[in-house]
Amino acid sequence: MYEVSSYIHAHYNEDISLNTLSEQFFVSPSYLSRVFKQVTGFNLSNYIQLTRIKNAQYRLVSSNDKISVISEECGFASFSQFNRIFNKVAGTSPRQYRQTAITHK
Repeated sequence: MYEVSSYIHAHYNEDISLNTLSEQFFVSPSYLSRVFKQVTGFNLSNYIQLTRIKNAQYRLVSSNDKISVISEECGFASFSQFNRIFNKVAGTSPRQYRQTAITHK
């Protein structure tokens, strides 16, 4: 499972799914899903989303890139999906997150 999480961290900006990971690591999707959850405590899709959001948070405070560009480059299928998941994880919008980080520097 360490290799799977390493793969996710290296490829978070690509289209990653349970099926692509199971093919990559030569295991069944149900086995991968079950064991990943047992080992990490995270649902696989939630782990991928969290990894993408953490990378987006870093980019929001360390670059002047447009939020839409960060969203796309962090692997989100759409800007609305990014905003929804970001709000759910961070409790604020990407724009507010960036503004708060800038004012607290």
